[in-house]
Amino acid sequence: MIEEQDKLEGEDNSGGIYPNATVKISKEQFSVYELKREHEKYATIIIEANFQRKNVWKSQQKNELIESILMGIPIPMMYFFEDKEGKRQVVDGRQRLTTMFDFINDKFALRNLKILPEQNRKCFKDLEPVLQSTVERYQLLIYVIQPPTQERVKFDIFDRVNRGGTRLHNQEMRNALYQGKATELLNRLVKLECFKQATGNGINSKRMKDKYVVLRFLSFYMLYKNWLDDIEYKSDIDDFLAKTMKFINALSDDRIAQLENLFITAMKNSYEILGKNGFRFAEKGKSIRRISMALFEVMAYFFSHVKLGEIDKDLVQDEVESLKLEFDADGTFLNNMNSSTNVAYRFNKVEELRDKLLS
Repeated sequence: MIEEQDKLEGEDNSGGIYPNATVKISKEQFSVYELKREHEKYATIIIEANFQRKNVWKSQQKNELIESILMGIPIPMMYFFEDKEGKRQVVDGRQRLTTMFDFINDKFALRNLKILPEQNRKCFKDLEPVLQSTVERYQLLIYVIQPPTQERVKFDIFDRVNRGGTRLHNQEMRNALYQGKATELLNRLVKLECFKQATGNGINSKRMKDKYVVLRFLSFYMLYKNWLDDIEYKSDIDDFLAKTMKFINALSDDRIAQLENLFITAMKNSYEILGKNGFRFAEKGKSIRRISMALFEVMAYFFSHVKLGEIDKDLVQDEVESLKLEFDADGTFLNNMNSSTNVAYRFNKVEELRDKLLS
C-alpha cells in the first residue's frame, strides 16, 4: 500500500510578486450592537468560514474578552473585506465578534472573572441595564479592505493578519476567503472514492493539499474550455485560483454538476487505464515517485474527454505513458512549473494527444 505523501512533486508554497497593486482601505468604527444587527438581521457581515484553524477560543478567553469590554478596555483592530455588493467578510476578528454576539444572545454565562467577580455566573440578560448598554455600545475599530483592491493583495493581507500560531497554507486561506459553491464542491470531490483510487491515496488531506490539486485541475480545465470569460492565467497561480474560486461561486447548479461529473469521469478513466499510479512519473530505481500536481491536472484534463467504449485502451495507455516519459525528461514539471509558458506547453501537448486518439 502506498502511504499518503506530505508533499507533492512540484509543490511550491511561495507567493508571487504583484506590480502596481491597488489597495483601498478605510478605517471605520461601529458599536457591537450595530455589527450584530448587520450580521444577524441583514447578513451584510459574514463571520462564518469553514477553514481549518484549531485555535478556537476557550472559555477563559471568552470570559476575559467580555470582562475587558465591561471595563472599557480597548481591544485590537479588526479587518473586514468588502465585496462589490457591499457585503463584508470578517478576516481578522471572528472569535471576538462570535464571542460578543453569543454572550448577548445568552449562550454562555461569565465564569472566573478576576477583576469583576461580582458578575460571575451571569448571562447577558442577568446584567444590570447599564452594563448591558456598556456591552452593546462598545466601540470597535475596523479596517475595511474595499474594491478595487486586487484579489492577490487581499490574499496577502489575509496572510499577514492571520499569522498567529501555525501559518496557514495558501489553499487554507483560499478556503476561508472564498466560501460558497467552490468550497462545497471541493469538499465533495476530495471525498470521492474514485479520486482516492485514481491517486492511490497518495495525496494527503492535511493542509488541504488534496483540495489544492483538485482546484488546479478544475481551474485549468475551465481555462482551456473557455469558461472563464475575462480571467487569464499570467504565471501567478494564487491570483488565478482565487479568481476561479470566485467564478465557481457564481456558477449555476447545472454548471457545478457538470464540473463534478467530468471530474468523476476523469478519475474513473484514469484508474481504469493507468491504475493507481497514473499521476506519478515512472519509478526511479525502487522509489515510488510522489503525485505530480502538474501531471494530475493535464492527465485529468485528458481523461475527462475519454469514452471507454470508443477507444483502444491498450493504445491509449501506451501513448499516455510515452507522453509521461517525455514530460518527465523535459523539466517543465519541476522548473518554473507555474509559468504560463510551461502550463501552455503541457496542455497543448495533451490536447494534441487527445486530438490524435479521441477525435
